[in-house]
Amino acid sequence: MSESAFDEAAQKTTVRSGPSDARVPSSAPPAKVTPRMFDQSGESSHQIRALHGLRFLAAFCILFPHACAWLGNFKDYDGFARFSEPISIYGMPLFFVLSGFVIHYNYSRLFSTMRSPWAIFEFLGARFARIYPLFICFFLVGVATDQVLLWVYDHKLNLILVLAHSLTLTQSWFYIILFHDRLLIDGPFGLSWSLSTEFFFYLSYIVLVLHVGRARRISSLLITAGLVSAFAFLAMGLAAAHRGAISDFGQQYMGDRLDDKSIFIGWLFYYSPYCRVFEFILGCLTAQIFACLSDTRITAAEARLGRHLPAVSLLFLLGFAATFTLHPFGSAVAGVVEILKLNFGCAVAIAVLIFCVSRYRDSFVAISLSTPLMVYLGDLSYSIYTVHTWTLRIFERPDMTFRVGEGLEAIFRIALAIALTLVLSTATYRLIEVPARARVRKWVAQQLARALGPRELNVLPAGQTYSFYRAAAPACAFVIMLGLLAAYQFLVVPHFSPYTD
Repeated sequence: MSESAFDEAAQKTTVRSGPSDARVPSSAPPAKVTPRMFDQSGESSHQIRALHGLRFLAAFCILFPHACAWLGNFKDYDGFARFSEPISIYGMPLFFVLSGFVIHYNYSRLFSTMRSPWAIFEFLGARFARIYPLFICFFLVGVATDQVLLWVYDHKLNLILVLAHSLTLTQSWFYIILFHDRLLIDGPFGLSWSLSTEFFFYLSYIVLVLHVGRARRISSLLITAGLVSAFAFLAMGLAAAHRGAISDFGQQYMGDRLDDKSIFIGWLFYYSPYCRVFEFILGCLTAQIFACLSDTRITAAEARLGRHLPAVSLLFLLGFAATFTLHPFGSAVAGVVEILKLNFGCAVAIAVLIFCVSRYRDSFVAISLSTPLMVYLGDLSYSIYTVHTWTLRIFERPDMTFRVGEGLEAIFRIALAIALTLVLSTATYRLIEVPARARVRKWVAQQLARALGPRELNVLPAGQTYSFYRAAAPACAFVIMLGLLAAYQFLVVPHFSPYTD
């Protein structure tokens, strides 16, 4: 799981001159915001500390359920997994919606003030620097620990597929069966599927930003966000009603020959970027609404509303988890909730929560998420996500019969595994993530200056608006890319999936 949403969510966005700038300005109007502005809480107006706390909560909503399910394993008792499963519902939606918000908050002005080649490559270079160094480290660990290179003897094609798609971060884009019970996303670093999905979001953002960034009317943005949400909910509802047809489609056109038909549905709605992109889009729209309101004074009535909306969002999220767990409304509703749990069910409430803690920074929820500890843990969120799959392995043991003593021992192992994960995440953050990110960004800035000239020569003239060509060219390129992806999935993949030489 996404960076994704492991972005520089609360980084300061002071503009520096010169190509070595490693920060990008926020999307707030430049005439209204300066690096020295502070809100009533004394917090920099460019910095949203509460988003750090949300980043950590997203990582913890993945770390804790994994620890419970993997370490609290018993032959005759699944209480640990059932207890933690409702928490897992929030992890990935929070990552992906937050990713959309943060990406647009940090990079929308880059695309509106710089020429397209510079903006695109600076953006992609910054995102590559953010996620790839730590990913490649733990991918190599997975290759070694899972003995993937030994596939060269009996499963050469599988080895090529894993290396090619993983190294290009496209493993979640395709439904490919490596073995009879193993998909491409279950490679040597399985959790990197979310990074692959996030990488797809980055490419889609190059198209989205040129349209979302032009919207300035709050009413239009709210209507657009409502339509996106309604479409996503409708699609998930139809999917719940036509599970069989979706499985048949996978068998007929995508080389799906697995006996468990829920695997294809799980890939389509949970892992693949094509359905999850709506969560990212909603985050981008939320950031644009926040940016358009950034120079509008908060009235007393709005402040009161801002104090209540987070509570409403949290109540909805708790109610959604309870509905999924307890099935109080019958099997029909449970089927829809099962699909919504995979995708978009929590997205709207999370978007409202992100907006509220960003705009109303004196609310109890925002203050709680902005404490120094939460900010620091938020910085570690990407490392927590990448490290925990390996730290938890240390504490695994074979399934055994449940007894009270074994249950207490499992709790001890879970607590120790989480503690070790946090400690090692601090090390990887300081020793790998931060230094590698700085070096890669510096190299990207040097290459940009060498290829396109100094940064100041790539700034758009004052008052220049979006041209039709500037908005249409990335869209056409993206459509062509989708066509090539579809051709590979439907025409090529069925010929070697599954590959069982």
